[in-house]
Amino acid sequence: MKVFCFDVETDGLYGAPFAVGAVVLSESGEEIERFAGIAQIKIKNDWVKQNVLPNLEGLQKYETDVDLREAFWDIYQKHKGDSYILVDVGYPVETNFLRQVILDDLENRQWNGPYPLYDVSSVLQAKGIDPDVNRIEYSGLKGLKPHNPADDALASAMTFIKVMANR
Repeated sequence: MKVFCFDVETDGLYGAPFAVGAVVLSESGEEIERFAGIAQIKIKNDWVKQNVLPNLEGLQKYETDVDLREAFWDIYQKHKGDSYILVDVGYPVETNFLRQVILDDLENRQWNGPYPLYDVSSVLQAKGIDPDVNRIEYSGLKGLKPHNPADDALASAMTFIKVMANR
């Protein structure tokens, strides 16, 4: 099984999603595919402006949030059949994002959402590891930017692989 992990950045915890990153890794941690996109929206939240926006270089630009969600759905559909689908502390951000992606085409998508949806923080806790451990440090990866959704997805995916390898 592959690992498909995604991360979403929003304009505040319950605000509009505007950046999405996803990585697909082999069980050994080799990167197979990466998605990193950003929608053109006006950010209002000061914390997001200060802590997230400076780390979002290199993301593919999408005209609208709908275009971003469609592009995410395409990569998710490509890999969902043979991958663990992961989020990291998925509520409220990633779960609200998934809900909107499904609602964009409810008739065709309502039975195609991730099941099960694995949460890296829950796996850490079940293994006796602090669920708040720094994912970049724990995974051993270098040069990743926090709050860059593709980098966060990669750190979370590698953390999951590392924890699951120590069964």
